[in-house]
Amino acid sequence: MSRSWAQRAAVSAVDDVAWPAAPAATAAQHQRAFAGWDERVRTQMPDVQSVAVLHRGHLAYEFYRAGVTPGSLQDVQSVTKSVLALLFGAAQADGHVRGPGELVALRLPQLLREATDPRAQRLRFAHLLTMTAGWAGEQTAKRDRDDDLRQIVRRPFVADPGTRFAYDNGAANLAALALANAVGQPLSTYARQRLLAPLGIQRFAWRQGALGRELGALGLSLTTRGMARIGELVLSEGQWAGRALLPAAFVRDATRRQSAGGYPVGQPYGYLWWVANGGRGRQGARPAAMASGYGGQWIYVEPALQAVVAVTSRRTPESAARGQGLTLIRRDILPALQRLR
Repeated sequence: MSRSWAQRAAVSAVDDVAWPAAPAATAAQHQRAFAGWDERVRTQMPDVQSVAVLHRGHLAYEFYRAGVTPGSLQDVQSVTKSVLALLFGAAQADGHVRGPGELVALRLPQLLREATDPRAQRLRFAHLLTMTAGWAGEQTAKRDRDDDLRQIVRRPFVADPGTRFAYDNGAANLAALALANAVGQPLSTYARQRLLAPLGIQRFAWRQGALGRELGALGLSLTTRGMARIGELVLSEGQWAGRALLPAAFVRDATRRQSAGGYPVGQPYGYLWWVANGGRGRQGARPAAMASGYGGQWIYVEPALQAVVAVTSRRTPESAARGQGLTLIRRDILPALQRLR
């Protein structure tokens, strides 16, 4: 069951994630554009659990299925990877890492002792961020090895680093281990201080692996509004409350094509963000960027419409196959916003 606007406003203080009221004319546009959508989403897209739509800096539409509220933490699966990329940008700005071109082993010397293939020693952060490390790829979480450096780096290489895209949880988990070592504190602590709290995101959880380290491939839980706020930061190229929370150049690089990408989303890949082919804007404009999690968890950033859409869905193989969350975004929400231009 979705909530009334009054109920939503009352709950917003839970996470300190709120947006200024839209001007009357804009609010009226949004109400007309999304009239009747609660019942439509509830009945026609049963996999979808929650939706938050931002348009020109205002909350244009919000939906929550029964049992889910604006304060509910939801497992966002591989959206964690995209948040990890933003943390890398913060660490670069803070001087903890020099940039994507830096050797991973410089920030994680243990890699030199554990790796048996010399190609692991040549890995740069860019290879991990673009999923071109050279391993075959691994999409299934394995709690006993997800944060085990030896298990990650001793996997057999199938290509030289930088030559082949393969969607790989191990690469993201290695990036998380190296980044935590570089910043000198757990990733969840750094994330709270450097990224989430400044955005007003107080409620989150970050699951650890068997060795007690936060994962980079998955494990983050956020509210739907928190997801939307992260997308808003990407839309603004890292600028927040009058200051550069992240380097604008890094955010642009993270959300433009860095590798050809491919399975499972079938789009080009930036730095742990998917990048849409084509777009709605003028030639040369920023493409849409997507953080995608198993089952239909999405942060969809569409610069051409000044829009951000956050969607959560059931986390099942059936939900993943049906793709109702992405269909809702592309077939329904973005066209509705485009008609308001």
